[in-house]
Amino acid sequence: MIKYLIRFLILVKIKKLNMKTLKWTLNAALLTLLISIVAVSCKKRKTAPTITMNGPSAVTLCIGDTYTEAGASAISACGDELDVVIDGSVNVNESGTYTITYTATDEYNNVSTSQTSVVVQVCTSNLLGDYTVAHDCSIDVGLGPIDILNNDQTVLEGTNENEIIIDNFNAFVTQVSGTIEGNTVTIPETTTDILSGAATVSISGVGTINATATEMIITYSYSYDAGFLGTGSGTCTATYTKV
Repeated sequence: MIKYLIRFLILVKIKKLNMKTLKWTLNAALLTLLISIVAVSCKKRKTAPTITMNGPSAVTLCIGDTYTEAGASAISACGDELDVVIDGSVNVNESGTYTITYTATDEYNNVSTSQTSVVVQVCTSNLLGDYTVAHDCSIDVGLGPIDILNNDQTVLEGTNENEIIIDNFNAFVTQVSGTIEGNTVTIPETTTDILSGAATVSISGVGTINATATEMIITYSYSYDAGFLGTGSGTCTATYTKV
């Protein structure tokens, strides 16, 4: 608009327009320029700020990991830098999904928000260690109750990120494997001989891990075949508490 105004003034000088015409023309040009500026300004007043995240919109951590807040920046539609208000927190010592919200408000009260989702999950590394096991898992094949779980067990690292190995599982099986997915632990079925091969016992389990990965409660299903001494099946509960 300004360049057209300059051109017009040059043209006025060349053609020697009278002052009355020049004054009217200048007023009209200035009015047009003012209307254009106001129109652009009004449009910006209705445009919300732009928020730029300094980190990813989704973060996954293991319990105990460190969460570093990356923050965000914001500018108004007019290009002014704005403050960003951060709301929310992450408890890295407890599994769960946490939401961090970033809010920016411009001088016209236009508001923009962005969010980061932080998932704190149970990892195999969180479960490694020694456990005391309180359980009611025993069978009776005619020779008195036989525990099918030991009272002290150890969780070892498996061969992949979702596998654990339970060591000292019972008197007949040294180790069994398990898998974890979120706060769920699954023990695939394992069959073993007892009583010098006179009987077989099959056991499998599924359970939950608490939010701090210090306790597992597993429900085991079992069956046994002791030949002429009889067969049987049932379920039992074992509570694993980390020492």
